[in-house]
Amino acid sequence: MNFVIVGTNFISDTLLAAAKTVSEFSLYGVCSRAEQSGHAFLAKHAIKNVKVFTTIEQVCSDDSVNAVYIAAPNSLHKSYAVACLNAGKHVLGEKPAAANSQELAAILIAAKQNNRLYMEAMMTTHLPNFAVLQQAITKIGIPRKFIGQYSQYSSRYDKYKNGEYPNTFLPEFANGALVDLGIYPLYILIALWGAPNSIQASGVLLDTGVDGAGDVLLNYTDKQAVISYSKISQGDNFTEIQGELGRIRIEAVSLLKKVRFITHDGSVEELSQPFDEHFMRHEVAHFISIANAGQLESPINSHQLSINVMAVLDKARQQLGVIYPADQKLTK
Repeated sequence: MNFVIVGTNFISDTLLAAAKTVSEFSLYGVCSRAEQSGHAFLAKHAIKNVKVFTTIEQVCSDDSVNAVYIAAPNSLHKSYAVACLNAGKHVLGEKPAAANSQELAAILIAAKQNNRLYMEAMMTTHLPNFAVLQQAITKIGIPRKFIGQYSQYSSRYDKYKNGEYPNTFLPEFANGALVDLGIYPLYILIALWGAPNSIQASGVLLDTGVDGAGDVLLNYTDKQAVISYSKISQGDNFTEIQGELGRIRIEAVSLLKKVRFITHDGSVEELSQPFDEHFMRHEVAHFISIANAGQLESPINSHQLSINVMAVLDKARQQLGVIYPADQKLTK
């Protein structure tokens, strides 16, 4: 399958390194607003004879392109995805799928109208240890509590404190700590437990208008969850799913590096499979497989899962006071 990678940041590096281990993946081109950046990206990966595009329109007009991986800024996810879907390309779109629920709806409409596959590129749910986690849930008995943590001090925060304004802390790029880091434990939670009955969010807002840290409390009928995240502090980042018979402890929630079952008396059962350094290859292989099978929706990262996650992100941002330009368009 001929892919174009849109965006040449670190996540594109990670995806390409992993995708090269998938036999069905073929890198047809990269798209970067600066041609020099595209060539530098390819040189870093020792890849030659691959096209460099500088606009999404060029990608859309090339009939040899089968699929695109969109890793552009969050604020461009919707416009790029819709353009590519309308041009007949399958789309693997980085998380968050869009800036808000209305933008996500536009993407899904375009996918349906053009009979093309759209999948949100949340890698965690495709990892072998996520299947391990799903099977292990019964060990804890009746689930009662989910504590999801992802606090990672950002080197870009130092730039922010020095008076610079990196994209990661700007609302015009639809950024912030919740959609960058908090989404990882949130996605797992909703994949396991479904949409919550209600949510309550609080956090620390930076003067640019995005959240640097926060907590989201999600209430279910007989259990509750809290998502705790930060880009302005560092944590050990253990996630726990607690039940009446014990708990499951996860190390590094985005990568599911280790999964353990711990009983009330403290005994520990190691459940996880060995960590795969090319962790993004699983989502790439899945995407190609279902696209080649003619499926228009992933049974793992389903459209409904993306919708449920985005609804929580919207509500949490509203309570936090994080407003994107895409949100303001809705009120006009």
